[in-house]
Amino acid sequence: MKHFFISSLLWLAIAVPFSAFAQFSMDDITFWVGSGSKSAVLVVDFNDGTNPQSFAWGYRFDGTSVTAEDMIADIDSVDNALSMVVMSGFVSDIHYLTHAGIGGNPDYFATFTGDGDSANWVMNFGGSEILSDSMWFGMSYTPWDSTFTNPLYKPGAPVAASPVNGFADIRVFNTIIYPNPVQNNFTINNYGNFDQMRVFDINGKLIREFQISENTTEYNLRDAAKGFYYALFYRENKVLHGELIIKE
Repeated sequence: MKHFFISSLLWLAIAVPFSAFAQFSMDDITFWVGSGSKSAVLVVDFNDGTNPQSFAWGYRFDGTSVTAEDMIADIDSVDNALSMVVMSGFVSDIHYLTHAGIGGNPDYFATFTGDGDSANWVMNFGGSEILSDSMWFGMSYTPWDSTFTNPLYKPGAPVAASPVNGFADIRVFNTIIYPNPVQNNFTINNYGNFDQMRVFDINGKLIREFQISENTTEYNLRDAAKGFYYALFYRENKVLHGELIIKE
């Protein structure tokens, strides 16, 4: 499923410490994934103006070669309310419950490192960062341009992601797009569970949006170029399912 965007030295050239959480610690985390003697924290801040907009998961591991990308993939695979799109090693899109950050539409996720309950965030190299015990890894949906004129948003104070968030709405579906690979037209199984489908390219750009109803039996990507796409299925603006599409 799953574009840490931008991991160049330019990011580090402008990286400065940012103040972090005042009232939230690792002890407040309720959703833990993995096993081992070491602990790390993943924070995702959507910066969408809602309350809450920033969430934290815990991750347990052993060894000295586990990366932030490993942590993100493991958490994504366990939390049914969380959906990430990864293309070529970078996380471009993140959906969690009713929150969504789409790479390039309009912003991107910048990545940060914190040390335990420290008061500072420092920008990092992204998913290739090696995890250490008590490390905090933050992702913040923030404006980005090549001139660095827009301020970069630090991850804000999170709330604990809950293991039960969205479970009443998130359901498990098998592959529902048929045929796939798609040449032009395709159908959707279990269409009654959804009211909308959005299709994104590998850069996170929305290329097609469909309203799903029992009166529509076929959908098409006739004008889309050959390649890989990602479809997200919604009901009442909540993401219920994600699926890779291969366009032939």
